[in-house]
Amino acid sequence: MNFLDLISSFEKNSPMRYLDYQLTSWGRMLIDTNNKGSYISNYAVIYKNCNIDDAIAEIEKYYASKNIVPKIFYRQGALQLDALKDYFQKYCYSIREFDIDLMILDTHSIKQHYIGEYDIKIAGDILKKQEFNLAIEQDDGKTYGTILLNRQIAAGNKMFFAYNGLGKPVSMALAEKYHNAVYISSVYTTPSERRKGYCMAVINEIILNYSDCFIYLYTNNPEAANIYRKLGFSDNHLKSWWAVKGSLPDWCSTNNKKEQ
Repeated sequence: MNFLDLISSFEKNSPMRYLDYQLTSWGRMLIDTNNKGSYISNYAVIYKNCNIDDAIAEIEKYYASKNIVPKIFYRQGALQLDALKDYFQKYCYSIREFDIDLMILDTHSIKQHYIGEYDIKIAGDILKKQEFNLAIEQDDGKTYGTILLNRQIAAGNKMFFAYNGLGKPVSMALAEKYHNAVYISSVYTTPSERRKGYCMAVINEIILNYSDCFIYLYTNNPEAANIYRKLGFSDNHLKSWWAVKGSLPDWCSTNNKKEQ
């Protein structure tokens, strides 16, 4: 199995115990009953190019029953936009296309890195105090993302933090493992501590903790991509998209820089 097949398997089959989801003959529908307005937790993915009309009808019925706007996203291994565009037009979906880099690392093929003497800790319980505040900062003061992170930690995922000389958490990332693949998300460093190596130290710690795995993440930030390359990641430039029933909401605008 090559890297892309492994990632496709992760995104099709990982249990995501922190969300509810429904498997179908054509793909998967995800939902967070605690926050129906979250676009990162409420969307469908179509993997099979057959009976698309029926798939979209099922998607719309399912999300309508939950009082959620239907959304269909691209994930690795899903149908490409060309196969779905006519259907989206037929059923009045607006499309947002964007570029993104898929960063992949085979930990079996790299040498161990030395990244300074930074204090790195793994959160084994729900985020509290300063760690909670850093996660809130990442989402511009909104609490939902942090609540979701706590549920991800409770489901067995690991949250890594780097601390400055004053003992304050300044950088973080979440690692989610499924079989021998690890997906990194929620990568963030507080602005005043950037370009000091904290993010690199956090990602390096994840690599050391999952030294027998394939690790991947998505980024649309060229500066972040350079950090990952220094750690041994290779990048694959992708065309990605979101499709939303009706008009595009604010979070889906072309100025939104939080693609993943």
